[in-house]
Order: sequence, then C-alpha cells, then structure tokens
Amino acid sequence: MSAVTVDTLFAQLQAMHDSLQNGALDTVQELLEQHDRDVRGFMQAHGSRDTGADTLSNLLYAQLQLQDRLRDARDAAARKLRESQQAERATRAYLSTPGG
Repeated sequence: MSAVTVDTLFAQLQAMHDSLQNGALDTVQELLEQHDRDVRGFMQAHGSRDTGADTLSNLLYAQLQLQDRLRDARDAAARKLRESQQAERATRAYLSTPGG
C-alpha cells in the first residue's frame, strides 16, 4: 500500500463531492470514513510534519464542509421520504372513505 499524501487526501474529498452531486450518500459516507482514517494516519506519519499548517487547516476545513453537505443531503432525503410517506397515507385514507 502506498503512503497517503496530502494531494491524495484532497483528491479523495473531490471524489466524494462528485459522488455527493450524484446522490450516492451511502457511498460518500463510506468514503468519508476511509478518508478520516487516512487523514489520521497521515497526521501521525513522520512525513506530515513537512506539510504546512495552512495546508492541513484547509484540508480539515474542506472535510468539515463535505460533512456538512452530506448531512444536508441526508436531511433533504429524509424530508422527501417523510413527505412521500405522508402523501401515501393521505391517499390511502382518501381511498378508504366512502365514495373515494
């Protein structure tokens, strides 16, 4: 397995943003968990000391932004599911009334 670089970590974030655009929320969650492990490994590696604080700060900020976007997308999906279920219940109630 090759060592993770800061460029790799930024590339992972971009790939997750792309997957999020396509609505692959579960895939993004799995990738984000792996990314977090990779970031932790990178931070513990000797080579990460050569990475500037600004770069690491930007990386972690980008990760937080992705987590926020993922949370918002999940919230929106949950809202749509609730609305769909509510509409389905209303339809069934309407159809079960006499004359419906």
